[in-house]
Amino acid sequence: MDLFEVAIKLEQEGIQFYTDLVKKAPSEGFANIFKMLADDEKKHESYFRALQKKSAPVSVNTTVVEAAKKVFKAFDPDSFPPSTDQIPAYEEALAIEKKSIDFYKEQLPLVTDEEAKKALSLILSEEKRHYEVLSEMLKLITRPHRWVEDAEFGVREDY
Repeated sequence: MDLFEVAIKLEQEGIQFYTDLVKKAPSEGFANIFKMLADDEKKHESYFRALQKKSAPVSVNTTVVEAAKKVFKAFDPDSFPPSTDQIPAYEEALAIEKKSIDFYKEQLPLVTDEEAKKALSLILSEEKRHYEVLSEMLKLITRPHRWVEDAEFGVREDY
């Protein structure tokens, strides 16, 4: 299996996962973030398919970070459902992004075609931004739960 086939499979895995999370999201803001992440993964898949066929790739620029910042700013922990059953899904989303990041980092030095190398670098940076967004989402929903659970152990940073 070549680089593009693996990359396409990774992106498809992300599309499916984020599409499922849209349906389970605890708020409209989180649902919108997951929808944007799924859309980004679709763009990445199209980009890799275009590179595989040696045709002109489509743009992959993301706006998910800006949208996520707005959702985070408006986040009200008191009105957020106190459910911890979503935590594993967010952790799995992080693992999916990490898997893509690791694969693309590993492949980058092996790519000889300059256009493909540029594309891989671009998508790698987007996957890193996805990871950051998901990491912040996880912090938002877990801090109250984990802080209460672990409050007596160690010094906690202010939040």
